[in-house]
Amino acid sequence: MKFLLLYKGSFGSTLRGPELRYYSLAKSLIEYGEEVYLCGRAGDDKGIPNKSHFIPVSNFIALLRAFFASDVIVLHGGGPIVMLLASIAGFLGKSIILDCYVPHWIELDEVVKKTKSNKLKLLIKSYFNVARSFFGVMFFNAVIVANQRQLDLMRGMMAPFWSTHEFSRIHIIPFGCEEVAANSQQDNSRHLLGKLAGEEFTQSDFLIGWLGGAYGWFDMDAVIGAVSKAIKENKNIKLILFGAENETKKDIASKMPDFVHGNIFFLPWVDFSKRMEYWAGFDISLVWGGEGYENDYASRTRNFDCLTLGLPIIQNKDSEWGARLDHSGAGKATTLENLPGILVELSHSPDTVNNMRRAMEKLAAGFYWHKSANKLLEIIPSTRMSFVRRLFGFFVFLFVLPAFFVSALFVLISYLFQKAVKR
Repeated sequence: MKFLLLYKGSFGSTLRGPELRYYSLAKSLIEYGEEVYLCGRAGDDKGIPNKSHFIPVSNFIALLRAFFASDVIVLHGGGPIVMLLASIAGFLGKSIILDCYVPHWIELDEVVKKTKSNKLKLLIKSYFNVARSFFGVMFFNAVIVANQRQLDLMRGMMAPFWSTHEFSRIHIIPFGCEEVAANSQQDNSRHLLGKLAGEEFTQSDFLIGWLGGAYGWFDMDAVIGAVSKAIKENKNIKLILFGAENETKKDIASKMPDFVHGNIFFLPWVDFSKRMEYWAGFDISLVWGGEGYENDYASRTRNFDCLTLGLPIIQNKDSEWGARLDHSGAGKATTLENLPGILVELSHSPDTVNNMRRAMEKLAAGFYWHKSANKLLEIIPSTRMSFVRRLFGFFVFLFVLPAFFVSALFVLISYLFQKAVKR
């Protein structure tokens, strides 16, 4: 079969969550003998798997050809033009799968609550994302999600129209991890971290890794505050954050207590293919989502890098990973109040950390990337949709679309009214 995997990101040397997902799925599908078109904003040899065909989204003719040459089209997002092409391809009998791995409108709403600018643009994007997801459950062959919470969300969107008759079209395909990794902590990895940070890390240092991204819905100030309390108890605790943008970095650093400035380091994104060489030097990974709706539905991609590394995770409670860590012993789900004590305790307990590592390595076997590709291949035969059913789904979407505009209009008017009152 021919697959088109489309995400409007950049497939280069610093792959982030969605790009990593599509890179790894493409690589696994190719290993199974499938032909893969990988489509994105830009790409180079470091971010495009061998034997895949890269299609820039800006090249409309090439994109059009890829849509109609493919048997299965997997979309992670996409604007009006992409949705139009997906509609035409669907009516021509192609299998169209919407990747709702992240409920984008929930992320966007969290950003809206915490930002002071561009709220109008974010609100419009949020409602477009809701409409796109609804179009997926009405019209596409299948929708794939990361966890049970996301599955329930998409089924809830579908239920008023199809009852439970088509619940089977929503499938959980979690993020994956690599099978081969540097599972043991290496002196060379600490040396690489130290070189990048401008600091020499010793074996007595307890290194906590933040494996990338400090986004608008994360309550970074509270997290840094909790880690600072742990550092006050044990000066060997050091937090290393990867991928914080410059403005975020400046904002975080300006609020940190003076005594932690030599214990908290901000490092840039590293080459995708080299990231494990650096991260293998950490003792544990800290993963923390903001206390909001996004945390209820999220599935943290950085946790799967920890699976690859066999790196224990300390995180706040959520609906997916918290229970998984507590059950397996591969980490701990806790609260901000208890976080400092746990970090201090682990910094003095290498045996406990090693036991967590072994549990994480055992847990990883259930999430190898080839299993994600297998699941995708398994669901395709069961997702066939007749022309008539698809046509009905298309008209249901058209009839409901005005309701989206009405509710979006109310939210936008409310926002503009609140903005006017504040002035």
